[in-house]
Amino acid sequence: MLTKAAKNEIVEHYSGVFKTNPSVVLIEYKGLTVKELEGIRSNLKDADAELKIVKNTLLKIAAKDTEIEQITDLLSGPTAITVCENDPTAAAKVFVKSVKDHPLLKIKGGVVEGNVVRADEITALSKLPSRPEMMSQLLGILSSPVANFLGTLTQLQTKLLYALEAVKDTKSETSETKEESKVESQEETKTEAKGESKVEAKEESEVEAKEGNEPESKQASEPEAEEENEVGGKEGSEEKSKEES
Repeated sequence: MLTKAAKNEIVEHYSGVFKTNPSVVLIEYKGLTVKELEGIRSNLKDADAELKIVKNTLLKIAAKDTEIEQITDLLSGPTAITVCENDPTAAAKVFVKSVKDHPLLKIKGGVVEGNVVRADEITALSKLPSRPEMMSQLLGILSSPVANFLGTLTQLQTKLLYALEAVKDTKSETSETKEESKVESQEETKTEAKGESKVEAKEESEVEAKEGNEPESKQASEPEAEEENEVGGKEGSEEKSKEES
């Protein structure tokens, strides 16, 4: 038996909860074992929801001047209340699955985000994506343009790298071509220099040969001139002797 102080504490607690968390689900647990009820409570805890068995009269008092006051008519018989702190959809999924596993469990109704919902509406709510799933889908939709942008940026970076590689290859080819041209030019210069040296050497040889032949010609012409003078002298002496005789 609860004391008056304990009862007042429960009323104050749930009054504050109903004012800050206007999403609750009421179930009838008649016929369920303690173990089965604990299993449902554990599954709800994973969904950030809390299942409690509280006297209906205390819940009705706590529901005054709150959104939950709209469903006080459901607070009759063996009723357990579930407060959905974050995601009522997740709690609805747990209840719908629990009904399949435990046919004696009955969903009475509740209040979701300030709106009264009946059993069939809670079943429909369970088919919707949970809040994490919706957030994930929303993030997927919002991130799609970002993903496309990143993909485009990656393509641009790849093209830029290809372009830089092409420029690098072009510069390398140009450098090689210049080097080859330089080597060819040097070889041509050497070849021309060799040709000119040969021509100069040949000309020098010819000049030296000519200069070597000129003294011999002079030496050969001098005896011939002496002989001609001697012959001329003799002929002149003979003619003179004939005239004297």
